[in-house]
Amino acid sequence: MRPPWRRSAFGAAAAAAVMGLMTACGSTTSAPTPAEPGDLSRFYNQSITWTACKSEFQCGTFDVPLDYSNPAGEAITIEVLKAPATDQAKRLGSLVINPGGPGASGVEFAQYAGGTISPSVLAAYDVVGFDPRGVVASTPIVCMDGEQTDQFLASLGAPADAAQREQVERVARGLGESCDTNSPSLTPAIGTIAAARDMDVLRHLLGESKLNFLGLSYGTLLGLMYLEEFNAHAGRFVLDGVINPALSNADVARGQAEGFQLALSRFIADCPNHADCPLPADQGGAVEKINSWMAQIAVAPIKAEPDRPLTRPLATNGIVGSLYNEGDGWPQLRSALSAGFRGDGTPLLEIVDSFTGRQADGTYRNNAIDALYAVSCLDRPDRADADTTAQYAQEWARTAPTFGPELAWGNLPCGTWPAAATFEPHPITVTTETPVLLVGTRYDPATPYVWAEQVSKQLPNNHFLSYEDDGHTGYGDSPCVNKAVDSLLLTGAVSSSATSSCS
Repeated sequence: MRPPWRRSAFGAAAAAAVMGLMTACGSTTSAPTPAEPGDLSRFYNQSITWTACKSEFQCGTFDVPLDYSNPAGEAITIEVLKAPATDQAKRLGSLVINPGGPGASGVEFAQYAGGTISPSVLAAYDVVGFDPRGVVASTPIVCMDGEQTDQFLASLGAPADAAQREQVERVARGLGESCDTNSPSLTPAIGTIAAARDMDVLRHLLGESKLNFLGLSYGTLLGLMYLEEFNAHAGRFVLDGVINPALSNADVARGQAEGFQLALSRFIADCPNHADCPLPADQGGAVEKINSWMAQIAVAPIKAEPDRPLTRPLATNGIVGSLYNEGDGWPQLRSALSAGFRGDGTPLLEIVDSFTGRQADGTYRNNAIDALYAVSCLDRPDRADADTTAQYAQEWARTAPTFGPELAWGNLPCGTWPAAATFEPHPITVTTETPVLLVGTRYDPATPYVWAEQVSKQLPNNHFLSYEDDGHTGYGDSPCVNKAVDSLLLTGAVSSSATSSCS
């Protein structure tokens, strides 16, 4: 079962018992007095009041400083959901989780954790998901309305002419301006460093001396930043679909462009095995057919919904969304491309809407698009202008002809972002007491395998697990991967019988 959120990373589009020492719903978690800096004591000394929610779960909130350099100033609220350990006799503590994004809801991930996390882990841990600052229910950043988001997604991509370039530059600049106008205090304050600090407040409020953490996709970057900031509080860490913290925005976007190009080649190779394949059998011919069709709709979008034709940026997002998961995505992509080649863009647009959370009334389920850029542009300081972006598009097209230009231009909002970056990309090299388990999926399009290899070389104490398969992330999809992840979470070590490679 795939969870009802997208596991994503920046550049792609743009988831019933009561805790042992607590009483039933309405209970309060009282944390011991922390040995933390005095100016943060009001946050570490607060408590979470848990109330029953969403059937068998417990929900609560806690406050964190908007600006950690000014903890006496404004506070914001973090939303959290706990799925209590199903076997209290086996309970090991709390497992904090993040499904990716940035912009994906950890609250939803915890609510549907059974679709990914093994029953043995659910039995032993209170699974705790939180919406990071600025995301969904945690004092969310507000930038674009539904109509603006529609225009943004339909326009932000490689321009076919000067008029389109002007439009791309306008919507890219407009996103940052909208965030700054509608959420002026949050726009400079929701980077991943701050979210990692929030996570340590959560650790303490859960009554845990060590943080146990499962991070997928963007959640791996959050986890790595936590390890660097709070190494003494690090417990059992699993990072699946790893992002290298040393990469710039341009590095991330180019890596993803090449990752999706590789995934597309895998899709093309598999396509002739199915009767509904709309592509030539040879790689070159298939890529040329897709790229020629996309060049056509760049200047003449095809019909989809009334007043919402399928543009090239939308088609790119539809293809990208399908390549995340080969099991469900590849069949729907064959069908959607067949329709698109006939001039019907409806199936691809439906994939985009599902991927981005657009609802039938034109609104979006949450602020994921806003948050994706707001967080990512704060996390890295490189700010490519339109001319530099055009150069990137030409260069990246050599290794990623379908996706390189699109993802280069998709990065443009960071070029005019109205707030300074809060993190300088660099390798994270801390030594942890417990080995960090890194999972890299060989043909992962969104978090390329090479990133996991790079981080494995950075961290002195890690176990690197290679998953030889397609799709984004591995935990929950492979019994072999599950065995290694469960072993680390349940015992603190990867079983000696576990392999370093899963097929």
